[in-house]
Amino acid sequence: MDPVLGRIPSLVTVGSRVSYLVLIYGVPLGIGPDPNFHENFFDKTKKELRRDEASVESELALLPTTGQPIAGPLRNPFFGSTAGEFGPPLNQTMLLVGRLDGPDAQTVRRMIDDALTAERYGLHGRAYFDALGTHDPGYTVGDDWIRAAWQAFQQAGYECDFDERPETFAEDYPMTDAAIYAGWYSERVVGPFRRPDFRFRTGAVAYHLHSSSGAAVRTRTAFWVGPLLAKGAAATMGNVYEPYLSFTPHIDMFFKRLLGGAPFLEAAYYSEPVLSWQTTFEGDPLYRPFAASLDEQIQRLEADHKPEVEWAYLRKINLLMAQGGTTEAEELCRAKSRGVAQRSPLRKTGRYAACSAPRTRGHRGVQQG
Repeated sequence: MDPVLGRIPSLVTVGSRVSYLVLIYGVPLGIGPDPNFHENFFDKTKKELRRDEASVESELALLPTTGQPIAGPLRNPFFGSTAGEFGPPLNQTMLLVGRLDGPDAQTVRRMIDDALTAERYGLHGRAYFDALGTHDPGYTVGDDWIRAAWQAFQQAGYECDFDERPETFAEDYPMTDAAIYAGWYSERVVGPFRRPDFRFRTGAVAYHLHSSSGAAVRTRTAFWVGPLLAKGAAATMGNVYEPYLSFTPHIDMFFKRLLGGAPFLEAAYYSEPVLSWQTTFEGDPLYRPFAASLDEQIQRLEADHKPEVEWAYLRKINLLMAQGGTTEAEELCRAKSRGVAQRSPLRKTGRYAACSAPRTRGHRGVQQG
């Protein structure tokens, strides 16, 4: 007991060499509500936030800090930070806590292997974004996030599909070579992901926004986290209990941080406004699919005779086209592309149709990048 203050002093973390904490199989996913829980709240605290359930990761993220209230979300000091990569001194206040878990041990090992492969050679394929097309003021922000993520991947040279109809992608939607997916809003896995032949490309990052998307992860059929991993995604996120939209990861911030070269878990917490709340993060926490530049990826792919080099050149062509380098893009397309550029800008202009194979079936309401 402090003789001056008359109470036990709170503990303060004055130094830490740990920034990441990874949970594995056997560690519980969520902390359920305590029916006997009572805590004093200020009058301004919304009734729906007076809850003590949370994901285990989000609670452990505050491990370096003591004296915090048990119930309700707490501000994430790393959210939208301009301080650069996560580390000291912020790790004296919080940790980045993620999870290596999934439908089975084989899936988790594959997630790790795929992350290492994509770090070396890049993340190649198409990017798919499924908005709601809603005009409800309480939900338009979700569409804004997805639209901004779509624009970011267009600017990065990816072939993109953006759908803003209320329905989710149909099961027969021609989703091929998916490397990136972000969409909402269905409680259970639907669409192309239910097809037996669907498979994400190596290292894929996928996320479906829903209140219970991560309510279970050791499943291939229920909710979203488990099924996306079972279909080949290397990393994903979800919610173990109702989080409310504004307290979920901001999808655009997450993908932009990832595109900037950040590790998966850093990008995830950078985009998450609160801690002590509901999100679970599944994947290799240090996975950096965009650590290497596109030119570095091309060099490695060519040196190791990898067929994915065609996708890398397609991105290069798209970037050159966006910068006005039409002639250079044509020459590169003629020299390097072998049919993967199904929706190349050069094909759209008709200037070099031989660069492209016949395109897949179009889809009403879809904007194609």
